[in-house]
Amino acid sequence: MTQAPTCERHGESTRLTCIDCERPICPKCMVRTEVGLRCETCAEPAAAPVAPSRRSRLPVVLTLAGLAVLGVLAVVLLWGGSGGEDDAIPPAPVGAWSDTPSLATIRGTATASVLPDGRVLAAGGGVGAIALAAAEAYDPAADRWIQAPPPPSARRGHQAVVLDDGRILLAGGLAEGRPLASAEIYDPSTEEWLPTAPMATPRLGHSLTLLPDGRVLAAGGSGLDAEEGAAGGQTLRTAASSEIYDPGTATWASAGQMSSPRFEHSATPLPDGRVLMAGGSGPVSGGTELGPLRSTEIYDPAADAFVTAGQMAEGRTNHTATLLDDGSVLVAGGAGGDNADISLASVEVLNPRQGGWATVASLAESRTGHTATRLDDGRVLVAGGESARRGSRRSLASAEVFEPQGPGAGEWRPAGDMGCPRSEHAAVLLDDGSVLVVAGDAAFPGQAPVAQSCVARYRP
Repeated sequence: MTQAPTCERHGESTRLTCIDCERPICPKCMVRTEVGLRCETCAEPAAAPVAPSRRSRLPVVLTLAGLAVLGVLAVVLLWGGSGGEDDAIPPAPVGAWSDTPSLATIRGTATASVLPDGRVLAAGGGVGAIALAAAEAYDPAADRWIQAPPPPSARRGHQAVVLDDGRILLAGGLAEGRPLASAEIYDPSTEEWLPTAPMATPRLGHSLTLLPDGRVLAAGGSGLDAEEGAAGGQTLRTAASSEIYDPGTATWASAGQMSSPRFEHSATPLPDGRVLMAGGSGPVSGGTELGPLRSTEIYDPAADAFVTAGQMAEGRTNHTATLLDDGSVLVAGGAGGDNADISLASVEVLNPRQGGWATVASLAESRTGHTATRLDDGRVLVAGGESARRGSRRSLASAEVFEPQGPGAGEWRPAGDMGCPRSEHAAVLLDDGSVLVVAGDAAFPGQAPVAQSCVARYRP
């Protein structure tokens, strides 16, 4: 693979170039203009004046000398209007972001997994339609990335789970335009990749969940139509099937059938060992057309069966679902609308014990393809994603924190800016309580998504 050029100012690998001087630029120094991306030097002559922030909007006082002589009051103009609600000073961000060394290889839709020794393994991912067989390990103590042994197979859009013994299972994803059934295991004690049995069904947009007994549940996703796939066709079919991987025997076995086919859904382990499946894309209204789903269901490992768990207020896909300390599940954002082409700001909470959904405060920014990480104190950090509306996409660098308890319970607070807009990235909680956000894709109106190498670290 051709090595990506490097931004001269920040030293980051990048595929972005200035439309004028054609020098490499990274998301930290690029300037979006009406005609495309420019470097700061080329954008300076045509740069529009930057409006001051609300915090710096001071009253502007204009004194008319002639009127003053006549004893007439000076005319006072307040920048921003009459001091209404829109002019209120926004709350200060909670926590702080810091730059972290970038990956050596740009990539989107990679996975990040915390190893037993506290390091983080970033594996797979892709640049555009090209899947990568690449891995790097981050050492939080040394604050640096090192090359790790590459996995045997290139894959992007896959799922990863840390097994009870500390090994990492990668399964499914996409390569060369086709969903994958293959799986592989990384052993950090030997720093080797080991082959393991493939899934029975190729899966993309599926979920991979560790069960209390150490087995792994793979559910849903999209795979090739069985008949057309055998004949070399490319038609994708949304799956309702699930299967379970047993690390002891290194084999997969068929498991229960979901009530609805779904992909890009969420799968959340509950305190009692069951798994909540929520939303995703699937057939709506009993038809064949796909759209965001409101339906949810719960998998019971003891019975190897799925049971329905009610309807969300809004159909959503590519959202996040996070287990809170009280056992409820926070479902945030995602894509909605008939064609899943509108990002959502709405948020809902499920109480599994009571079996009901409730709407809570919305996100400050609608977003899909973001990450949600539960912090050590029980709060939830939502980072990045993209704002989308009927074909127009814009990646976000912003972050927000949900307060489940205390004076601001049920509210969202701003959590600063990562500095690098991204969606379809990975985020993990480190041993020291900070959050590492890794790579992703950056999308802007009228442009194809661009894979990123930037990494940021959030300290609450």
